[in-house]
This record gives sequence, C-alpha cells and structure tokens, in this order.
Amino acid sequence: MEYFHSIKDKDIFDTPFAEPDHYIDRPTVKGLVFDVDNKIAFIWHPVEKYGLFPGGGVEQGEDLENAFVRECKEEIGCDIKILSKIGVAIQYRAKDARRYETHFYTATVIGEKGLPTTTQEDELGVETRWMTLEELDAQLQEQVGFKSKDWYQRQFNSRTHFAALKKYKGEIN
Repeated sequence: MEYFHSIKDKDIFDTPFAEPDHYIDRPTVKGLVFDVDNKIAFIWHPVEKYGLFPGGGVEQGEDLENAFVRECKEEIGCDIKILSKIGVAIQYRAKDARRYETHFYTATVIGEKGLPTTTQEDELGVETRWMTLEELDAQLQEQVGFKSKDWYQRQFNSRTHFAALKKYKGEIN
C-alpha cells in the first residue's frame, strides 16, 4: 500500500523512544467533514488546547467506511455521506509499540447537525468547532510546532492530520 505520510518517533523527538521488535496494528479512520457552509468539523480539546479531525479506531469485523460513518455520529453527532478517500497515512509509535494505519476521507453532513453520542472518557468535554480550510491550516501548523513527549499521541496525530490537510489541498502527492 502506498502512504502519503509516514512518521516515527525519530521524525519528531530529539531523543526518540527505542524501536520495538514488533508493532501491534491499529487500523483507524479520520476525515474532513464539510457542512453546508463548507466548514470542516474539528474536534477541539479545550483543556489541552488542540484538535483533530473526527474519526477513530476500526472495530473488529467493521469495514473502513462504516467505521468512519459511526465515528462521525459518535464524535460530532452528524450523519455523513463519504465523498472520497484522501489516502492512507502510517504512524509507528515506539512508546506503545503500535502501528496506526489511518485512512483519511472527505465527507459531507447529511441533514441537521446533532449532538455527539460518545461515551469514551477521553472524548468527554470536547467540542466540535466548524472551521474554514485556512483556520484549520493555521491551527494544525501551530500544533505541529509543539514538541513534548508529555503529549506523545498529540505529536503524531497533529502531524498526520496536517499532512492529510495538505494532501487534500493538493500540496503533497
């Protein structure tokens, strides 16, 4: 499979975690979800002051597109229609020995915007911000500039989401 983005600890940190002997695969789905005003859903964590596109892990036996539809309903409270696939990015996270293969999509909201239904503890208290491409670009660029092992997952996700946005905009192949 061809990836538009690949990232490891050594690409982020001056003193990376040691590479494990084996990675555990974790397929995930994420995407740019557009509303009728052409704004894009961004899941904002107000305490940590960072955000990501909606999406998450693919459950056992679930196909990728159904997983993305489910995750959008849970995280942003919206029914969606998938428009296209942006591509696939891969993360090798040495700290937790996980290999994340993330499939990115574009989608549009169908009907009215609702309320998130998630019950995941790490998603409680987040809010959906609807942002322009320019606002997303600036926010993700700011997040990529932050380097700290205290926010390990955030380092990978911010960079991968920024790469997906650039891929969508045609700035990378």
